[in-house]
Amino acid sequence: MNICGVLVHAHPAKLEAVVAALSHMAGVDLHQRADGGRLIVTVEDTSCTTAFDAMTTIHRIDGVVAASLVYHHFDAAGVAGAVPA
Repeated sequence: MNICGVLVHAHPAKLEAVVAALSHMAGVDLHQRADGGRLIVTVEDTSCTTAFDAMTTIHRIDGVVAASLVYHHFDAAGVAGAVPA
């Protein structure tokens, strides 16, 4: 299991387009909106993509000013083939 908490800053004029793009991404959930175009999302590994790849995609969404990792949890027991620490 790999979960990342991410603070996404979007340009206020493009906020709805950013929210729409995030809603179509597997493993990405929008939890809260804040003033100034800030979005609180979680990103998880899926069978198709890693959280790292999803975060890279978030950075490339038109209207995203920044995406900052603010929390990370990795549980090797939930990942097939992972070596325990």
